[in-house]
Amino acid sequence: MKNIIKYLSDFFMVFLAISLGFLADNFRENYSIKRDLSQNFNSLINDLKQDSINMQNIMLLKKSKEFEDLGNLNNVVYLYHKGEISWGQMKDEIKTLKGIPSYSTLFMDNSTYKNMQSSGLLSYIEDESIKNRLSYYYEVILKRLSDNNASFDKVGMQFSNKDFPFVTLNINGEYLKEGFTKKADDYLEIQLNLNSSKKILTSEKFMFDLDSYTGEFMFYNGLMKTIMSYNQNLLKSLYNIQNQSL
Repeated sequence: MKNIIKYLSDFFMVFLAISLGFLADNFRENYSIKRDLSQNFNSLINDLKQDSINMQNIMLLKKSKEFEDLGNLNNVVYLYHKGEISWGQMKDEIKTLKGIPSYSTLFMDNSTYKNMQSSGLLSYIEDESIKNRLSYYYEVILKRLSDNNASFDKVGMQFSNKDFPFVTLNINGEYLKEGFTKKADDYLEIQLNLNSSKKILTSEKFMFDLDSYTGEFMFYNGLMKTIMSYNQNLLKSLYNIQNQSL
């Protein structure tokens, strides 16, 4: 009987030691996962905040003097082809323009999301809604953004470098920097007096290219609004998760 009690006691002690060890390992693993999730949520929040800053900078172009001048350029071209102003008047109007909006594109940092994906951390997020929304933001929206970046870059580079490389010379009143012999006002005057400039700016092709660039610019700003709304909602949800874990 004593031997049976001793064996049972020894078995219980071994079982207890193994169980406590298992529980300790499980606790350490859960703590490690929660710590890693918290760190990665912080990184995601920082990534999303930087995305929002970049989007705001792009959308501000729609409220800038450059955007106003893009509208003025469209109006000048329209009035010329309608026959209401001459080439000389068109040139004078173009000289008043300081610039047009650049084709700034957004690039989202998805390194934290990819790290969570490859390490398996995404599977430990308990809120399925958050997982789905992260996946939609970094896979669906990012793909859509990349496609539109390529389209906008193509149209923007063509328009700024080939179709209308004039007004940029007038920025800050100098050509590139001080010390250059080409001064902006003088150089722009010479450019606009070239026969090829008249041919470019009064052509039907330029009217369509300007429409294309303006349309792409407006569409891209609309896309930024959509992404910004999703970005802000996702940020709010991640903040709530972090606050609940404190």
